[in-house]
Amino acid sequence: MLKSWYKWICLCLVGVLLLSGVGCAGDDQEEVVIASINTAETQILGEMIKQLLEDNLDITVDHKRNFQGSSATQQALETGDVQMYNSYTGTQFTGVLGMEATEEWKDQDKVFEYVKDQYHEQYGVKVLEPYGFNNTYIIALRQETLDELGIEKTSELVPYAPEMSIATDPTFIERKGDGWNEFAETYGLDFKEVVGMSYDLMYQALKNKEVDAAVAYSTDGRIVAFDLVTLEDDKNFFPPYDCALFIKEDFLEKYPEIEEIVAPLIGTIDEAVMSDLNAQVDSEQKDPEDVARTFLEERELI
Repeated sequence: MLKSWYKWICLCLVGVLLLSGVGCAGDDQEEVVIASINTAETQILGEMIKQLLEDNLDITVDHKRNFQGSSATQQALETGDVQMYNSYTGTQFTGVLGMEATEEWKDQDKVFEYVKDQYHEQYGVKVLEPYGFNNTYIIALRQETLDELGIEKTSELVPYAPEMSIATDPTFIERKGDGWNEFAETYGLDFKEVVGMSYDLMYQALKNKEVDAAVAYSTDGRIVAFDLVTLEDDKNFFPPYDCALFIKEDFLEKYPEIEEIVAPLIGTIDEAVMSDLNAQVDSEQKDPEDVARTFLEERELI
């Protein structure tokens, strides 16, 4: 009788262990990190990558949002705290690689190839082909201001600037090479006041007539939502800012199928599409996770 009970208890213990082993298999799933800065755009794209990878691979992707600028995501990539992030060729070209945006470096393909080669050599990072849009800096005005001044180009703003205030993100003021100081010097812009503020406050301040102009992102959905207009960068000051996925090569070697998984996004998101997606977050207050999921589901990618 005791032997029967002993055998029964042993069988139960084996069953428990087997069940525990099944449960642990899921716990061993590899976790990787994708980082995004504090903009709707990079967070939407980060969510797209997260959802695509989790839908196709046996991994968990931790999307860490709200890094304070590209230098922070770059540092996290170098230390191994993150495996991938979305950024812009021009930002990495001037900010990380320390290059000057001279006339010869205004060509999109040339800048992309340089950034791609340098990231491979210096950081062991692969830069995938861009998504298809160039998110550059651009001066935005209210429609009524544009109508009053009768201008279309940034250079035409010069005689009016001394009587105007302009808002810009503080990181743009501090940027070297393609930041505010070089930009203003190139055009000869001398505003009455240059106000540093976050992008969320900046667009609202322009709309509410608290400032006269703003240095905006060209794909920001609030430009259309707030009935703002932009001026042409007629001196072609800025380098191209093509958005692409930067990913650690050692991680890509473990999961080479990643490139095929994200391929449907490459070259398929233009400025108009990205602007609309951004507006859903910034103006309609939707979560980037939901905006990304709807985008992928509508295209039958997940």
